[in-house]
Amino acid sequence: MKKTLFILFLVVELFAQQNPFDINQFMLAEAYEQQGNYSKAIEIIEQLYTKDTQNPNYFNKLVNLYITSKNFDAAVSLLNSRIKMFPQDPDNYGQLGSVYYMMGDYKKAKDVWEIPLAKTNRNSMNFRVIANYAIERRAFETAIEFLNRGKKESDDPTMYSFDLGELYSLTMQYENATKEYCELLKKNPGLYSTVEAKIFSFINKPEALQPTIKVVSSYQSQDVVFKLLLAKLMVEDKKYDKAFELYIEVDKIQNTGGQLLIDYANFLFNEEKFQLAKEAYEFIIKNFPESKQIPSAKLGLTKTLESLTLQEFRKLNPEWKTFYSTVYLTEEKTQKILSAYKEVIDLYKHSEIAIEARYRSALILYYVNNKPEKAIEQLNEIINLYPTSTYFPKALIELGNIYLQTAQIEIAKEKYLSAQNSSRVFEDDRNIASLQLSKVLASEGNFNAAIESLKKITFSLKNDLTNDALEFSLIMNTAKNDSSNLVKFCKAEIFTEQKNFTSAKSIYEEIALNPQAFVLHSICKLRSAEMELALNNYPEALKKLGAIVDEEEKNIYSDKALYLTAKIYEYGIIDLSKAIESYQKLLGRFPKSIYLDEARERIQHLREKMKEGKTDV
Repeated sequence: MKKTLFILFLVVELFAQQNPFDINQFMLAEAYEQQGNYSKAIEIIEQLYTKDTQNPNYFNKLVNLYITSKNFDAAVSLLNSRIKMFPQDPDNYGQLGSVYYMMGDYKKAKDVWEIPLAKTNRNSMNFRVIANYAIERRAFETAIEFLNRGKKESDDPTMYSFDLGELYSLTMQYENATKEYCELLKKNPGLYSTVEAKIFSFINKPEALQPTIKVVSSYQSQDVVFKLLLAKLMVEDKKYDKAFELYIEVDKIQNTGGQLLIDYANFLFNEEKFQLAKEAYEFIIKNFPESKQIPSAKLGLTKTLESLTLQEFRKLNPEWKTFYSTVYLTEEKTQKILSAYKEVIDLYKHSEIAIEARYRSALILYYVNNKPEKAIEQLNEIINLYPTSTYFPKALIELGNIYLQTAQIEIAKEKYLSAQNSSRVFEDDRNIASLQLSKVLASEGNFNAAIESLKKITFSLKNDLTNDALEFSLIMNTAKNDSSNLVKFCKAEIFTEQKNFTSAKSIYEEIALNPQAFVLHSICKLRSAEMELALNNYPEALKKLGAIVDEEEKNIYSDKALYLTAKIYEYGIIDLSKAIESYQKLLGRFPKSIYLDEARERIQHLREKMKEGKTDV
């Protein structure tokens, strides 16, 4: 910024020394240039330059005009005269070489560029100056040669190494690029963050990863930073075990007390590499018993065990459906997890880690074991003992969900309202509480309060919650004049949440057949089909979904209906040919659907399955 201001200051100073007529002439030439009238612009600037050959603005403008108008001979003549005036300025040679390069005389261009580099009294910076002109002309190999020569002569080769690294990566010479950056890091380990950023800027390019790993591996004995860099490259290569071995070495050398390892274990957990995360957490607990990271490691291990168990739980449940009746696990199946959470609660009483352990225990007890009473007990412990915890509003929301799903509506409303108004609530949690509360209020016919609750939702991110809130808000605003049918619809939505699919289906069908409720027809037709699906009535579900698909643009859920049709064939009926056919129809009939990417992925997956002669998906 300072350099830009300085140059601007010089330009202003130069113009300030000129008479107004010359300034106006210069501006007129620029106007002609913008219009594409280069001959007129050149005529004016030539006159100005003849009057004042020392003025760099006139010179630069005239060179650019000659080049733009492809009058290369004039540009060469001008630059040669400039070189006679200023023989020490490498930029003049750089520009002259560029003109020859544009003329197609690459040898002459190289010869001219060599002139300021061959002088006995040259400045080593000339190599960078001339290399930049070669880069502008995309003469990358020539630029690399100049930079390598400059690097050998410079007292500070660092800047050359960065330039070379950029050029090597640009020309897909990833091994050479990595060598440049590693040499920099070898001399100055403090440059680690910069070097890592440079390497990872090209690491995802085709054929870049393996050469990079090869080079960094050869440097790992030089300094610990190379082990750290190699570990991150191993993660990119999905060699998580090797990365963990390297992190163990780095952690030992840097004496971080397991901090590096806990970070890596958390990374594995977030990437859903649960078995690897489990092994990492167990290693930390075993090898760093006195570390301050042990509480986090124990909680992480338990969450990982939970995730491994939930994988089994999900296999039992048809999550491909919009709604379904849950198949629960026995407490015996989750006892190991619950015991591990209890150990965390007992060891680290009153800590946020213990509160989270209690909260997650409640989720397992309710959603996986179907033990609402035990879940309520755990959640009430958080509500009563830890009002300042970040899990306080989360516990209120889950209590609201349990009471709503067990038809204790008044208590559910109270819990959602408390969560919504909590001073500790995060935006996402407030949004959930507000949406749930608005649904309950609307089912009671209290539309004004429901709309007020919806207003508290922050529509900042495109996620499932935002989409649900937007959909419900649209329904509320478009159907509020038909209050009787809107109340019925909202009651059906509550029945759906309570998994009372038969009662919900009756209401949806009633509204769909009511000509007065035309605003709600589309959503109720879809919901009716989804209820058939939840009840495993696949033929009836397909029939209803097919009718929606045939409505096309008349029903905004037509693409979703076709998507669910494909899902039924894929997972319910297990007719892979018809599933592929339905996904293909989705691609052809609804080119703007949000389900396109998944449809393409499923088509490819199912075709591969059929080639292998498999029917499981």
